[in-house]
Amino acid sequence: MNNIKDFTKKLLERAIKKGFSDAEIYISGNSSLGISTLDGEINKFESSSSRGLCFRGTYNNKMGYSYSELISDEAIDIIITEAMQNSEILEEEEQDKLFTGSESYPEIKGFNGSLKNISVDEKINAALSMEKSAKKFNDLIKGVDYNEVEYFESDIMIANTYGMNIEYKSNGSVGYAYARAVKDDETKTGMEFWVGTDWNKFNPEKIGKTASEIAISKLGAKSVKSGQYKIIVQNTAFADFISTFSPVFLADRAQKGLSLLAGKLNEKIASEIFNLKDDPLYLDSIRAVPFDAEGVATYNKSIIENGEFRTFLHNLKTAAKDGVKSTGNASKAGYKSPVKVAPKNLYVVPGKITKEELAEKVFDGIYIIELAGLHSGADEISGDFSIMAEGFLIENGKLASPVEQITIAGNFFDVLKNIEEVADNLRFSSGGVGSPDVYIKSLAVSGSGE
Repeated sequence: MNNIKDFTKKLLERAIKKGFSDAEIYISGNSSLGISTLDGEINKFESSSSRGLCFRGTYNNKMGYSYSELISDEAIDIIITEAMQNSEILEEEEQDKLFTGSESYPEIKGFNGSLKNISVDEKINAALSMEKSAKKFNDLIKGVDYNEVEYFESDIMIANTYGMNIEYKSNGSVGYAYARAVKDDETKTGMEFWVGTDWNKFNPEKIGKTASEIAISKLGAKSVKSGQYKIIVQNTAFADFISTFSPVFLADRAQKGLSLLAGKLNEKIASEIFNLKDDPLYLDSIRAVPFDAEGVATYNKSIIENGEFRTFLHNLKTAAKDGVKSTGNASKAGYKSPVKVAPKNLYVVPGKITKEELAEKVFDGIYIIELAGLHSGADEISGDFSIMAEGFLIENGKLASPVEQITIAGNFFDVLKNIEEVADNLRFSSGGVGSPDVYIKSLAVSGSGE
């Protein structure tokens, strides 16, 4: 890292000497290791790493950009020259501006040294244990078609001529198991996962067993009669649902006329018991970060509070357009990617009742555990959706027979208004979106049952 800091200092100093009025360097690095098994043998062992930089600066009152995977003194002049040339070519009505830096940055620890020290053999054994546990659970399990343990690291550094010099390193691990159950001519699959930074909380045997339990529980599923049903959506499924429609909360979408929430700040848009937050500092998710892609300090914020819409998510450019401060939600998919707006740790705030108590409240309805076709069956602008689902009937407050071949349809904004209760079982996906189980008091279901 010291070599990178020396390189950064030289690059910024030379850029000023070459005529830039200000300059910034954004360096990101990623590495990962993926191990998967099939039939008790390792069938994939992949290791990858990448590092690169984005340099940008103001030259003749225009912002110029350049990119490089080479981080060495020999590349400095090439990087600066390319940015000078690009500043003359790029035609943008609104020029990007560099951020001078936040007054302070939160101190969070997203890197677990103990996790990094987990040996390759331990990771292999964990993957093998997941598969073995899934297979031995029941004779109906005929295979574990996808079974993988991943480890990954990432680091970001941003420095500029205004004195900003910040860096952050994080790591995490994921374990997935997909079990396949077969009975007669029927085949069902079940998936379970773990994601986190504490290896001690990873129980491979439990992950494998749960995947098999889910697969077997789906056997014998039937459809239901079409109609309006009381619905519980499982935490992971509702997280996927929220993720699909999350663009409606982005300021750049609203400014382009692509969000129906434009002009609705502080209006009631959801049930009073519904709260939605974006908390980049939430360490139970593997995506915690103390600053965004522009170097703005991040913080916990309510998007929906007691049903009222409190804020759009902003980067510096969208905030300037709306005359507000950035919410610290600037995002880059990679060092060559443009700065956009994105949530960091978006999640539905959990309630105080268990999922079992939630089912008792519903008494009769449907418990949905999986949604399919979210991207093709959902219109993120209008909020309309019609998507395939599967789960279980809820009878007398308990989960009963499995349900398949049903379609749920409605509107995202109507769903928010019809949320009756929220459970306490918040769970995050590896994509950084989380939710507990959610009870929707009425939703249209299309089925082929009698």
